[in-house]
Amino acid sequence: MIPERLRRLARRGGRRGAATAVIVPVPEARRVVPEWTLAMEPHVTVLYPFVPASGIDDALIGALREVLAGVAAFDLALATVRRFPGVLYLAPEPAAPFVAITEACARRWPQHPPYEGRFAEVVPHLTLAEGPEPPGLAARVGTLLPLRTRAAEVQLLAPVRGAGWQSVLEIPLAGG
Repeated sequence: MIPERLRRLARRGGRRGAATAVIVPVPEARRVVPEWTLAMEPHVTVLYPFVPASGIDDALIGALREVLAGVAAFDLALATVRRFPGVLYLAPEPAAPFVAITEACARRWPQHPPYEGRFAEVVPHLTLAEGPEPPGLAARVGTLLPLRTRAAEVQLLAPVRGAGWQSVLEIPLAGG
């Protein structure tokens, strides 16, 4: 059954044709993630872009639950600040569970490869900043690490006009 939050999203003017995202939220990272990057919960992206918001239906929700049914919650650490060109990020350790979740979703929805297939390898990351790196950010964040937490759920997010992103579905991981 489609969650009530999705119905409210549509009534509030959600961008129904815009792509959704599948993420693993890491709320404990709020203490290290700069405030200006928090358009959404700190997270590690599993699959983006995903289906358009208008494509969320009972079949999709059931398929997501099925793909994630055997995935167990897992402990992780955010201990290292790294860089991609134009992106400062925290590398989750271990990375393998995130890669496995991403690959499972990409197998189920091959028409939605991670990051539109632009990268040969899935590199799990929690973005700290995009664009020019704010002076001193990597050093400041580094003093707050390691951050240890547990990945306990996967969320489906939809963009909301004028309000960033909203979780429309939470799927608890086994043992989470």
